[in-house]
Amino acid sequence: MPLFRTFLPLLLLLALRAPAQPPGFSVTTIASGINAPTAAAFLPDGRMLVARKDGHVLISTTSVDQAPVTLVTYAVLPVDNSAEHGLVGLWTSPYFATDSLLFVYRSTGDQRNRLSTFKHLGSNTLLTSETVIWETPVYTGCCHTGGAFAFLPDSTILLAVGDDYTPANGQNMASAFGKLHRFRWDGTAPDDNPFADATPGPLNANGVLKTIYCSGLRNPFRGHLDPETGRFLIGTVGANNHALAWEDVHLAMPGANFGWPLCGELGRLPDGTCDDPAFTDARISYPHQGLGASVTGGATYRGSNYPGIWNGRYFYGDFIRGWVKWAQLDALGAVVAEGTFMDTTLYGGTQANFCTQLLPGPGGDLFYLSYYDTPAFTGAVKRIIHTPTSGPQCVNAGADLSLGVGPQLTVNFTAQAVDPLGGTPTYTWTWSDGTPATTGAAVQHSFTGPGSFLAELHVANAVDTVQCASIPITVLPHALEMDVDLLLDGPFDPLSGWMRDDLRLQGLIPDLEPYSALGLPPTTGPGATLMPGALANGGPEAVVDWVLVELRDAADPAVLLHRVPGLLQRNGQVVSLDGVSPLTLTAPVRFAYVALRHRNHLGVMTAAPLDLGTSVLALDLRAPASPCHGTMPRRERGTQRTLWAGNATLDGMVSYVGGNNDRDAVLVSIGGTPPTAVSAGYLQADVNLDGLVKYTGARNDRDQVLVTIGGLSITAVRPEQLP
Repeated sequence: MPLFRTFLPLLLLLALRAPAQPPGFSVTTIASGINAPTAAAFLPDGRMLVARKDGHVLISTTSVDQAPVTLVTYAVLPVDNSAEHGLVGLWTSPYFATDSLLFVYRSTGDQRNRLSTFKHLGSNTLLTSETVIWETPVYTGCCHTGGAFAFLPDSTILLAVGDDYTPANGQNMASAFGKLHRFRWDGTAPDDNPFADATPGPLNANGVLKTIYCSGLRNPFRGHLDPETGRFLIGTVGANNHALAWEDVHLAMPGANFGWPLCGELGRLPDGTCDDPAFTDARISYPHQGLGASVTGGATYRGSNYPGIWNGRYFYGDFIRGWVKWAQLDALGAVVAEGTFMDTTLYGGTQANFCTQLLPGPGGDLFYLSYYDTPAFTGAVKRIIHTPTSGPQCVNAGADLSLGVGPQLTVNFTAQAVDPLGGTPTYTWTWSDGTPATTGAAVQHSFTGPGSFLAELHVANAVDTVQCASIPITVLPHALEMDVDLLLDGPFDPLSGWMRDDLRLQGLIPDLEPYSALGLPPTTGPGATLMPGALANGGPEAVVDWVLVELRDAADPAVLLHRVPGLLQRNGQVVSLDGVSPLTLTAPVRFAYVALRHRNHLGVMTAAPLDLGTSVLALDLRAPASPCHGTMPRRERGTQRTLWAGNATLDGMVSYVGGNNDRDAVLVSIGGTPPTAVSAGYLQADVNLDGLVKYTGARNDRDQVLVTIGGLSITAVRPEQLP
């Protein structure tokens, strides 16, 4: 559970104010005067169970809808109540109607974090009904009990356990601490767990605990499973160095490593993502920036009491900062919108004071527990309610698709609202893709991707306009045919306007792509090979050599998104590895720079990002009219443009003298002396691609270097125009 620090000046300030939320929302106190409430659960009849840190479980004598609510003792469970230990979690069985089981997560007197069930007996339970489901080894630390929990649809259980105040536990795969576990109701690991195998005992053949579902967690105090999407989001409390610490909300995925402690206070980029790609980034992160913080993972709202705009939004709080925020996730689990629900800065009033749990309750409202409520500074149960106004009231809004493969995805939207004034509401849809709004209760819209979008609905009557829905739409990456043409200057024949295919005629083109060995591996993985018959064609469709096609980030072209190998024909067409078919790749984003690279020519990139929201992308880099990034990025060859030859060292620069120059690379390739020596083969210094490396004589490679740098001064250089 969070580190319950005492901030008396802050408490005194909070006592002077009253809570406030967005218009139409208010908070009511259901029960107060509770000593350190940590967890709550609702019974099917609307009664509420509230757990205290000291092991006391209270029950309301009536449904929470029947105010005033009185809490009485339900059970007193033995716990270790030291530091952050105690009774942390409380949940009713998904089969409560038949098994009457209550699940409890607590710290025990023998210093174990234990998940047990107790039999519900109407208004109490008996300690003798306890059945232990799963527990940790003996803990030795003061803190970080964890407690994020969910029942999965396949009847297995997810339970997150903190690192026992020992950061190294997060990466110790033999330790139960700092992990999200998945197990059956008898505590055993399911066969499809990411680290399960047939090895007897709790550890697999590699010494990994078989119940582990995810690793690299610090203090995963609260979690919630969205019943509609099946996503389990975990609020993970950050570290104590407030100058460096971050709070995170993670999305559980089989085998994910969230990085703690290597991606924690350190090991992060400025946006909070891990600088090591081996770790799975949080979906939501925010830095302490010198202040205290302690995230309380919340719940995805799926009720009907709030306006439709709130449906599907994930709510989470901060125990120290006292606010509640929301985030909207798309079909792939990425955050596409976020905002504030309770916060003094935005709405005035006070915070959601020291929130230890946010949970959905009866009637479609959200409830939360306040560990210290003002002005009495004891705990309370709060209910967030919405009161309709005279504006239109949304009944429903939805889409027939939330995701699909691009480039275009056509979605049908429908909505229903009522006007309490008796008029006819007007419906206005906006799309977040730059296209004009559409009006109507039933509309259709086509999104061009890849990308994530928000379809937002505003409904108006004579007196007010309300936002009724915000529906995430995801257009998945699609197959993109690359109709790309380019010419390499080394093998270019100005008389024919084509390139020579000497390497193919001599049988020198390798079956295996050469770029991985040169430090430019394809993003789809090294090892791409030619298909049978790829080199069989002659004439204009004969293969000249391997090339690379890259997609680069539209905001920062130095960031590589995708790199695929292809083959270059004599006529300049880039084709797939069968030597004939168009090169096809997956478009990861809507807009990207396109770059072409060759192993001993200077690469070239488009001057601006291109629109990938199509099935075929045409790009002719032979044509002068095709703008490219940088200064003189291509060589002028009459009405054609070619890639500069001579980059024998593949260092992004053609030079004749100085360190790592390309003339010396030619000399080294032929053996140094005599200068008339010749080397044959598929060689990096063969910049004219004739199958020979020559320093002197006809069609020598040294002259090609001179031509590229300008020929007049041997100290001149030609830099590659790639960022």
